[in-house]
Amino acid sequence: MNAIAMEKKVLLIDDEASLRRSVSVGLMQQGYQTEPCENGMKALQTLEMFKRKNIPLDYAIVDIKLPDIDGLKLLKVIKFNYPNLPVIMITGYGSEAMHEEATTQHADAYLEKPFSMDDLTKVLSGINVAAVESAAPESTPTESASPALSVSAYALLSLDSSANLLKVYRKLYYLENVLYCDAIRGDYAIVLLLQAPTFDKIQDVLEKEVKSIEGVTDVTLLTVDSPVFGENVVNIMSSVDKALGNDKEEGEVYTSQPVRIRASSYVMLEIEKEKLEAIYPVLHFNDQVVYCDYVRGKYDIVLLMKGTSFSEIDNTIKNKFKPLDGVLRIKEWPIITMFE
Repeated sequence: MNAIAMEKKVLLIDDEASLRRSVSVGLMQQGYQTEPCENGMKALQTLEMFKRKNIPLDYAIVDIKLPDIDGLKLLKVIKFNYPNLPVIMITGYGSEAMHEEATTQHADAYLEKPFSMDDLTKVLSGINVAAVESAAPESTPTESASPALSVSAYALLSLDSSANLLKVYRKLYYLENVLYCDAIRGDYAIVLLLQAPTFDKIQDVLEKEVKSIEGVTDVTLLTVDSPVFGENVVNIMSSVDKALGNDKEEGEVYTSQPVRIRASSYVMLEIEKEKLEAIYPVLHFNDQVVYCDYVRGKYDIVLLMKGTSFSEIDNTIKNKFKPLDGVLRIKEWPIITMFE
């Protein structure tokens, strides 16, 4: 057994249980201690726990394809918050472009699956490790939170069958308290995102301005609220947003490279509320999600999603969101382009 590796601790992040087991056993036989994690959020929580308890960590092994946070995003977050921690990227879907992207994001090594334990231990032993006791930079004091300056709400509008959609849309589009106005295909005709200093003001706008427009027959209101999570989850999500720089621009969707979007949809979710803390980060960190709002009303979460096509959005909903434990129902309403 390699005495040098005896005390080395490895964070292993992969959603494939069989790989976590085989790598954990293989590394243990070589004298490494392995902390397995099935997704990105679990890994970030583990890193935070190690930091609080001042437990040294020597390596992170990160799969590029993870169910909640893209592995290359996770690499960027780890390098931002734990700059001294060596990160080895692994993937079963490797390409030259992916290898280049991992290198650009300062991965210390890159391995394609399947790999042998000899391959992995050779990579680990070849990295010059400075044990990380508290790799994240010290947090700076922040000002005490000030009261919210405004409240927001989504208004789902139904129109009379004889209403002129474009005419109604134009009137709504230019209202002072309307941040977004989108015509949609689905259960409603138009979605508004309203913002005002108080909820009473939003109600006033709806009653006096929105409902008075000819053709508007009904309004369903969804009030935007702040999800209540444990402090650890809040801090982690904040650190991820800070590390990524909130650099997703309007009109772009991020895969390995930014590409122009051609489709946008509102997506409404009904969920088991006690599972919000597990569901919300998966939605929030998805590359195609531009906005993710927790709301109170008929639905629980509102997403604005963008993609290169509606089928791409559909596939993400079907394959990544519907299987989430606690998701009950999902409605997708494609946005209609009214005018540029």
